[in-house]
Amino acid sequence: MSIKNGSKQDAPHEVIKKHLLKGQKLDLTKDNPAVDQIHIGLGWDLAGQPIDLDTQVFLLNKEDKLLSPKHLIYYHQQQSLDGAVRHLGDHQVGGGYRDNEMIIMQLSRVSPDIHKIVVTATIHDAHERQHHFRQVTNAYVCLTDQISQQEICTFQLTEDYSYCTSIICAEQTRDQEEWKITATGQGTTLDLHDLCRIYGFTS
Repeated sequence: MSIKNGSKQDAPHEVIKKHLLKGQKLDLTKDNPAVDQIHIGLGWDLAGQPIDLDTQVFLLNKEDKLLSPKHLIYYHQQQSLDGAVRHLGDHQVGGGYRDNEMIIMQLSRVSPDIHKIVVTATIHDAHERQHHFRQVTNAYVCLTDQISQQEICTFQLTEDYSYCTSIICAEQTRDQEEWKITATGQGTTLDLHDLCRIYGFTS
């Protein structure tokens, strides 16, 4: 893990920016005690034809299951019941110089019965269109302090995800009052419906 400190003596309020590798963890709130509202951005470029990536957030209980269908946040259901998580809408093309899909999360508002927050990315209609992540380049997940706009960490999705149609990008877990984040980076051939079944939503 490489760590860049933003001159902490000159700017004691500045967060510590980290570049995570697959499997690495970060003490999100312990390392950044002033951070409450975070911006989660997913960005990607295209190796050819336009591909529509979608971001989802699964709000899970102690058994790693969805409490209800309302605990899946995505482009059709853009806000959690507790108001802590907001999806800022569908981006259907990719590319450009900014995050393509964005999620805003206020940690202090997350309901106490939520113990894990899983961020995933799926390719829309991947199986029907024969799309996969090999057709996507420079994909990343980035966490930023929503208030200060300072970057907390990035996770480059640089593994060979050939023929994968979805990626479990990152997992945030609650440890008493603290939150930790893991750069999961697990590629799968599942679609959104399959992921929902894994997390306990079968209807």
